[in-house]
Formats: sequence, structure tokens, C-alpha cells
Amino acid sequence: MFSLDVKSKDPIYTQLEKNIVRYINLGIYEKNSMLPSVRALACELGINPNTVSKAYKNLEAKGVIYTVAGKGVFVKGTESLKTFKEIAADEIKNMLRDAKNAGVEKKDVIEIVNEIWEAKEND
Repeated sequence: MFSLDVKSKDPIYTQLEKNIVRYINLGIYEKNSMLPSVRALACELGINPNTVSKAYKNLEAKGVIYTVAGKGVFVKGTESLKTFKEIAADEIKNMLRDAKNAGVEKKDVIEIVNEIWEAKEND
């Protein structure tokens, strides 16, 4: 279910975080639904359990998921993703400023945006 790219510049735990957030946004994981255990997900993906644990800890710190001792990890809900979207928007703004300062033309940026939006798979 999760798509991880070992050749990506993004660390595996970051890719896993993005996948989980995407699945929450798509409604695959609904509010209060249980996520796979750290061990089960690590085994399924063939990655170190510490990697899954790090992704879960980061998402919990961002208010996306919560842990119930002895029960598991659960989705907090989409309302917490608003801050996630705001963070992403801020990152885009900063990157656009950097690109503008580096001399990248507006038409080139628009072309990149269109290319990403028309891509078949979200990264």
C-alpha cells in the first residue's frame, strides 16, 4: 500500500510520513482508525522498525496521529492536517523566493507546477 523509493533524496521515514498523510487526506485512514503496528509495518515494508517509529513520532508531534498505550496508534483526524498544509505552503513560498532570487523565470516555475500536478502519482 505504501510507496517508498530507496533512491529518493527524501529519507524513508519522511516518505512514510507523506504516505500516511496522503492516505488520511484521501480518506483511506479515517479519524480514530488504527494504523499498523510499528513491527507489522516495518515487516511489511522490509524496513527497520526504528524508521517506522521515527515517522510515527514525527506525525504524533505534528498532531496527526496519537498513541494509546497497549492499544496502538490512531489517526487524530483531518483537522490536524490544516497545519500540515500550511507548513507545505510555507515551504513552497520559501522555495519560490529562492528560485526567483536564483533567476528562475516565472514561466519555468509554472511549467514545473503543471508537470507535477499532471503527474499520475503523487510523491
